[in-house]
Amino acid sequence: MIAPWQATCMQVINYMVNDATTREEAMAIVNRSLDRWEMFLRRSMRRRNATRQLVLFPEFALQGFPLTETAAQWIDKAALRIPGSPEIERLQRCAQDLGIFIGANAYEQTDEWPGRYFNCSFLIDPSGEIVLKYRRINTVHSPSPHDFMDRYFEKHGIEGTFPVVKTELGNIGMFPCGEIMYPEAARVLMFRGAEVILHPTSDHGTSEAVAWESCKRARASENMVYLISANSGGIVGSAPSQANMGHSKIIDFNGVVIANSGGPGESMAASALIDVASLRRARRQTGPLNRLLRQRNEIYLPVYAKAAFYPPNSFPDGLMDSKARIMEIQEETLR
Repeated sequence: MIAPWQATCMQVINYMVNDATTREEAMAIVNRSLDRWEMFLRRSMRRRNATRQLVLFPEFALQGFPLTETAAQWIDKAALRIPGSPEIERLQRCAQDLGIFIGANAYEQTDEWPGRYFNCSFLIDPSGEIVLKYRRINTVHSPSPHDFMDRYFEKHGIEGTFPVVKTELGNIGMFPCGEIMYPEAARVLMFRGAEVILHPTSDHGTSEAVAWESCKRARASENMVYLISANSGGIVGSAPSQANMGHSKIIDFNGVVIANSGGPGESMAASALIDVASLRRARRQTGPLNRLLRQRNEIYLPVYAKAAFYPPNSFPDGLMDSKARIMEIQEETLR
């Protein structure tokens, strides 16, 4: 039996590092953001009771995102090692000191894949250990494991590509931002046991131009998972401010919004109890409300096997060195 626990979306301002000319300047911006994060965390935790806590920060909130930088320039200036960089170690110590789970997102570099960087979502447990790392797959402007899929699967397997971690809070998966638009991204985590999906995002907050907000509720309901979606409070830096950001929210396994920050700006108002025991009871019931029980996956497999869109292994050896190369692949996909 898992007792209900508290989830909080830590909606913070995204301070971008693009104008920094050196890594030292970029990391100074990152550490100023971390100063604020630590202050928010310590003040927030003082107000809580003994209930177990998970706090989720938005996508891009530490570095922003590359604009005109090449892959090599972005790695040199901004990408972090997860774990390994002092900035990540600060978050690990904070989780350990406060005895909480911390979810976050950052651009990652790694010795495993030199010359590549990843949009990486990660979860730190109360011991300070990084227990989950997910590298974004559906992306336009950054490298993806799909770019060298065969080699990535060979090294990391299904488990490392679509990680779901068993914790004292339940089974947790993660993916960021625009991956909410792809049903497969959430579905595969549910297939692998996820009961809670953490969604660090940096989206428009209220816009339904492409049904973004509806997708959040749909992904939670169709997979019978809790979705914790922490959005950026706004952007400061080289990109124009997005005044319609914010509206971080927590959605239950029936697609009901149970907490909402209510607008842009920095906020920790989107906070709610997560009742995994209730979710597990719902998943064990027979009848029409148990969407998982009625899965007919096999009949769709032949169609999926023949569907070809964005080509895998597009950069198996030659690295994606610029956004222009991505556009070339999209032209090929159109053809």
